[in-house]
Amino acid sequence: MLFYAEYQCDRDKQADAQGFFATMTEEQIAGEVPPGINLIGRWHDIPNGSGMVIIETDDQNSLMNWMMGWSAMCTFPVVKPVADDATARKTIKAMMAAQES
Repeated sequence: MLFYAEYQCDRDKQADAQGFFATMTEEQIAGEVPPGINLIGRWHDIPNGSGMVIIETDDQNSLMNWMMGWSAMCTFPVVKPVADDATARKTIKAMMAAQES
């Protein structure tokens, strides 16, 4: 399942969070995401200390564990499941067929 999540750095910790992220090694970045999560992409609004990520997982506990790793510096005010075009069409068609029954 795909998830869209927005993050917001706490204003008083924004410089520390961004500094930490900027100096992470490739090994730290690779190890940041727990097993069971595929980090599709991450986009940043640097001046405002916010951004968004797309994550693929079927393991809600892994998703929460990953978010908790950043919770000392950031919040995740929006986390919601999303679907690609093919999945959305399939789901909508199934819902429509169920309503016709």
